[in-house]
Amino acid sequence: MKRRKLVQKLKEMGLTIWEGVPLARYTTIRTGGTAEIMVFPERVEELVKTWHFLRTESIPYFILSGGSKVLFPDEGFSGVVVNLRRLKGLKELAPGRLEALSGTPTSALIAYGLTKGFSGAEFLAGIPATVGGALYMNAGAFGRCFSELVEELEILTEEGLVRLAAGPELWRYRAFQGPRGVFVRAVVRLKPALKEEVRSRVKAALSRRRQTQPFGPPSFGCVFKNPEEAPAGYLIEKAGLKGLARGGAVISEKHANFILNLGKACTNDILYLVEEAWERVFRTFGLELQPEVRIVGQA
Repeated sequence: MKRRKLVQKLKEMGLTIWEGVPLARYTTIRTGGTAEIMVFPERVEELVKTWHFLRTESIPYFILSGGSKVLFPDEGFSGVVVNLRRLKGLKELAPGRLEALSGTPTSALIAYGLTKGFSGAEFLAGIPATVGGALYMNAGAFGRCFSELVEELEILTEEGLVRLAAGPELWRYRAFQGPRGVFVRAVVRLKPALKEEVRSRVKAALSRRRQTQPFGPPSFGCVFKNPEEAPAGYLIEKAGLKGLARGGAVISEKHANFILNLGKACTNDILYLVEEAWERVFRTFGLELQPEVRIVGQA
């Protein structure tokens, strides 16, 4: 389908549409070329119509949530980027039981806990994630995972909107193992707690993050999953890669599982460091690191 016709069809669905969008604005690593078309569904019905239309017409598309674990190519994306940031909302079903749409920042769960006196989401403090991204990656830190909070989730699949009761069988390592599709919403459960305790845990999580991780320059957060044998950052450090730079990108001196954009990095700079870390760890330890980052255009 030609671009003009595609844009017209999307407009007929009532969607907000932008053309020629710099993708660096929508990822935390701040690299990537231009998206041919970006759409912003604001209601579930708009997302459903858009998703089915793109699939029926065999139009290349990418579902983008918070953008913290995504690397777009320098050449950009030829197709439609479906940006879920406006598909947000938090509804209290019962005290401590919340329904959150995919584009809702996880910080909203923390804010609810601080305001109402509910605990469970504090470990997410400082992670720039949305609920959809946290579901997809099963966002985790300090021995905790987002899946621990989830009671139900709704996914858009070829069969339509599917509701699932969440349980350990849906996740493996911090990766979703249920039906493939688009995360639409989740029901999460927080536990009653004193507001002072919640505030203290948030401060502790932020303090620990600042002590152990680089703050300031754009990054993905952790690049690789931790293998059972040892943390990925330790392996990369012992392979001698702390401080390795390429163009405007560098492997952090503070935490070797972080790649930083020092201001003028391109995607190819980032990819070089990702591949170099993988190869050096494999040669040194015989271990194959698994990326947490979605590299668009790679299988």
